[in-house]
Amino acid sequence: MFPSAGSAYYMKRQKQEVRKMKKVLAILLAMAMLFSFAACGGEEASTPSAPADDSAASGDAAPAEEEKPADGSITLTVMMPLGQWTDNFDVLIEKYMATHPEIKAIDATFPSSDVYNDLLKAALASGELPDIMGSSYGAGMAEWWPYWADLSTDCEAYGLLTEDQVAIGQCDDYGMLIMPIYVEGTGILYNMRLLGEAGWDRVPETRDELAQLCEDLQAKGIQPFLHQWAETYLNLFNWVGPTWLGNKEGAGMDFLDKLLAGEDMDLVNDPDLNDQLDYYDLAIKYAQPNAIATDKWTARNAFFLEEGAMLTGEGSWEYPNIMDVNPKLMDYIKQSYLPISNDKEKNHMQLQTIAASVNKDSKNLKAAKEFLSYIVSSEDARVWHQEQMGSPTSITSLEISDKLPCIAQDVVQMMKDGKGSESMYEFMPSILSVDMEELWSLYVGQQISREDFCKRYQEIFTNYANGYYD
Repeated sequence: MFPSAGSAYYMKRQKQEVRKMKKVLAILLAMAMLFSFAACGGEEASTPSAPADDSAASGDAAPAEEEKPADGSITLTVMMPLGQWTDNFDVLIEKYMATHPEIKAIDATFPSSDVYNDLLKAALASGELPDIMGSSYGAGMAEWWPYWADLSTDCEAYGLLTEDQVAIGQCDDYGMLIMPIYVEGTGILYNMRLLGEAGWDRVPETRDELAQLCEDLQAKGIQPFLHQWAETYLNLFNWVGPTWLGNKEGAGMDFLDKLLAGEDMDLVNDPDLNDQLDYYDLAIKYAQPNAIATDKWTARNAFFLEEGAMLTGEGSWEYPNIMDVNPKLMDYIKQSYLPISNDKEKNHMQLQTIAASVNKDSKNLKAAKEFLSYIVSSEDARVWHQEQMGSPTSITSLEISDKLPCIAQDVVQMMKDGKGSESMYEFMPSILSVDMEELWSLYVGQQISREDFCKRYQEIFTNYANGYYD
């Protein structure tokens, strides 16, 4: 069992990885630009291949062909925090099994991200860690690195990664562990039909414009916001909470590094954090009734049914859900960043690279790597990710479908325009989540003052640096 996330060992590893990720952040943004130019019809970008396998380049004789596993001899398990895949992933399973008779079954579960890490720990404790599991860049999952397999062998998708992607997925001496699948962008989903009724033909670019939009919508009897503030982890901590950091230079990496080291960052007077709290004051004013107790599906379905103009903290991954509830909405929906600042140049969309890794102790290690490669880079997967799930794929050499949904195209355009920042959520220690969730919940519930909120925010990081979470 790995050390507890609050242990001195983990704190040392966390600080080392945050320093490492300062260098990686620029690579992530470059990767986003590389994909976006390909997606948006710009100049064709070069795609450097992963380092060649020395053994393949040498004149050594090829090894004897491996004995193929018997038909129906392999069962694979998959667990990833992607609830939107629950009712859709069977498409890929069925296509894969149709050409791989050795696979008896592929058992896949897709829990919510707020319980995912706990479920992984329970699986590890019971000796049932899945063959393929969701992973991410950043030190938030560094505790799992010893349990993941190097993907530079037996995983065909590795050869399609750029050199930058290989560098990002390299985890100390453990090898290339993290395979990128696609990119998510989060901010606000807008119903442009309802905005049109209020006299708007574009989305707001600043907080003051957002305030004016809310006023205009309300004047027309249209509910401005639909919030899901009962989702303290998914919405308040994960999707929306780090937005203010993303508006800082370098996406907030240096700033977060200093917070984790226990430096007093004078958060009471921090302009970006105050921008986010100003946004929340606006969001509270124009929230739907009982927003603090509204869960994700209640808010989502209300938006899909056009009961409100804006859904906050959501993104292009909602495409299959929209198509299930109200396909017509796709004719006039738009995704953009959360405009917390009145300086439109500062506002950035929060990006998260969705990735996966393989259990190094899997009884079917080679088969697990091969299936992960299929999920990431096959033609079946390309069509599934882009057209059925509405997700911009990470393998830059894959053809970009002209059926990529409009809200996924909005994410790509943000990346192309340099208006996307890799979310600092991925770089925050998971051990802080409970206290951070509670703090944000207190603020949107109007149970804590702004000054006390800022002081408590600083205190959480100071306590972390001082070993409080051991």
